[in-house]
Amino acid sequence: MLRAGAGLSSHTFTERAAEEAATQAIARAGVDRADFVLVFSTVDHLANWQTLTAAIQRVACTDQLVGSSAAGILTGEGEVEGSAGLAVMVLASENIRARPFLFHPLRGREEEIGDELGRAARAGAGGESLLVAFPDPYNGRPQRLFDGIAKTAGFVPVVGAGSSENGSQGMTFQLCGDKIATNALSGFSLSGPFATSNGITQGCRPVSAPMTITKAEGNLIFELDHQPAFEIFARVIKGPLLENLERALAYVFVGLPADRRRNSVGAGEYLVRNIAGLDPQKGILAVGEEVFEGERMVFTLRDGERAREDLGQMLERQLQTLGGKTPGFGFYFNCCARGRSLYGLDGIDSAYIRRALGDFPLIGMFGSFEMGPLGGKNHLLAYTGVLVLVTEEG
Repeated sequence: MLRAGAGLSSHTFTERAAEEAATQAIARAGVDRADFVLVFSTVDHLANWQTLTAAIQRVACTDQLVGSSAAGILTGEGEVEGSAGLAVMVLASENIRARPFLFHPLRGREEEIGDELGRAARAGAGGESLLVAFPDPYNGRPQRLFDGIAKTAGFVPVVGAGSSENGSQGMTFQLCGDKIATNALSGFSLSGPFATSNGITQGCRPVSAPMTITKAEGNLIFELDHQPAFEIFARVIKGPLLENLERALAYVFVGLPADRRRNSVGAGEYLVRNIAGLDPQKGILAVGEEVFEGERMVFTLRDGERAREDLGQMLERQLQTLGGKTPGFGFYFNCCARGRSLYGLDGIDSAYIRRALGDFPLIGMFGSFEMGPLGGKNHLLAYTGVLVLVTEEG
């Protein structure tokens, strides 16, 4: 039988925060000891990481611990942004197994590490499999990791988020057991008789009709529908944003097909990417990903009201997928550009999840990017929330 529980502490004293969050998690799981622990911590506690991990391991009675630094953390109770926060989830199960890992260094080894993770996933085949990963965004290229996994094991779903921090460190941290590293990848594989339901909610809404990239090279877009790309951009955004292009790029993005074979930018089928630069004289847009002539595209706007609507719609789809079942536990990987900075209020995402799905063990973090499967392929995501629900089977 699966047992899970989550705890949250906003105490500034590391040992007390770790004991408080771990004790809550153990009590809510209804167990004396855990088989596995997942922890997300703001950087406020990472100077005392040995104290943090020792306290959690003492309460949970296991050294099978993995986690990441985070700009903010959350559980079903709420969210912590801009101050000290620690979230802990414990799992205990006879059938579902979590295997933690830490790879260091990460830079330049992404495909090699992906190959190793793919071989491990293939060897552990039997029932469902899921990889949950927290790469250092300053040193890792997730797409190469995905490529390494796919080359060895085919499609294995990967979810998670880029480790993050509050801007005070200039680096992120990955935890496993009693080790801490930067320029690393931490995470765990989950295997056994379970089912997952993955939902992705966008923080940006389309503000143009779909169009076709008719001239491009690398990440440069020269023409859209046979017209200079910047002219189309200017026509779409107009008004005050057009008068301050630097500010515009904090709100306006492009949406590209998640599945290039389908080449669709319909609802739930596009990936948001930054506009990296503009050249009004030459009419060029530079975007944060390689593009191709014939590819469909849409302009999107970062918008709190639309993000709430999309979150509600995603949760409705999750309810239908669950078919009346209650999740055993769940993860929510939220973009750092969502939360308070998007809505102007704290705790919106976790409140919506709790209202729609009820009280179940949930843990999450605000990441520098998100990862999840879309269109039968793993993707690097931006400005999204990725909700992963796990239910025990059999």
